[in-house]
Amino acid sequence: MSGRAVRWMLSLLRPLGSTRGIDGPRLTIIRHHRIYADNEQPFYRLGVGESVFAAQLEVLRRANLIPLTVSEGLSRLKEGRPGQWVAMSFDDGYADNVWRASPRLQAVGGKATFFLTAGLMEERRAPWWDELGNVLEQTREEQLRTDLGSGTLDLPLRTIAERRAALGTLTGVMRVPPAERDHRLAQLRMRLGVPQPAECELAEWDAARALVGAGMEIGAHTMTHPHLTTIAPDLQAREIGDSVDLIEQRLAVRPTGFAYPGGDYDARTLKVMSASGLAYAVTTRAGGNTPGAPRFELLRRGLSEGACLGPTGRLSRRLTLAELDGAFDRLRQPKEAAS
Repeated sequence: MSGRAVRWMLSLLRPLGSTRGIDGPRLTIIRHHRIYADNEQPFYRLGVGESVFAAQLEVLRRANLIPLTVSEGLSRLKEGRPGQWVAMSFDDGYADNVWRASPRLQAVGGKATFFLTAGLMEERRAPWWDELGNVLEQTREEQLRTDLGSGTLDLPLRTIAERRAALGTLTGVMRVPPAERDHRLAQLRMRLGVPQPAECELAEWDAARALVGAGMEIGAHTMTHPHLTTIAPDLQAREIGDSVDLIEQRLAVRPTGFAYPGGDYDARTLKVMSASGLAYAVTTRAGGNTPGAPRFELLRRGLSEGACLGPTGRLSRRLTLAELDGAFDRLRQPKEAAS
């Protein structure tokens, strides 16, 4: 029996909308990345379909949990009123956030925080995982034999399933400093015969201004999306600070919040954050936030299709609310992977 089926069955045993006896305020921050058109079938799926997203919003609306921005949610925590609040966030800054997520949010009176990878948006350069996915999707090779500095790799590429498995393996190989990561990507492009870079699907600045006009919160997500723990503190500070400055230049709003790329940070990063002038930072660790939560280590919950669709492939209201309540945290790894 699949993990999804087990979670769905367990959700049936819970009272609908259970919040496990909340005595004080609690903020759940939802983490999203992309919202795809329902007919899209991307090689690397980093998000949910538009109809699934619309159904998620309807579940929240019916539960009186209309999404807030992260800053608004933190203000509710500070007020100390008992109850559950839900904030919504989107990482990276994809254009579909503007054209699909924002209108759906506005339709239910909701808001969200959008964390932008400012340097990649400025340069119109695809994020490294999109480059990696593009190479594996486009190559005509049926086998990858190479050494990328982490040992010899021998990966079959005959089928889509094999290529997606290779993507998972190679994603781990890219957890290195940015210069080395770019070198490894260049090696892969040459080895697999895909010299053309991937198209940048991040939003252009003119489009991102529509998020500001719609009352959404804009946060920072570094300049180039490095794994922060792989670079020195001064470079971390530059990636963070320059992204804040560039967003302010282009959108005339100065971010007060930040999202760690891939959820990657350490004690050195926290020192950089404390000196950054930012008000908060969100992680990829699952959980709810209560008053007094560390402001640079706020917890978030992913809400992927696997987390809310029942065995029939339709969105389950009970399963979605149970996920938001953290009913299955113990069944998962303590830290979820994310871009």
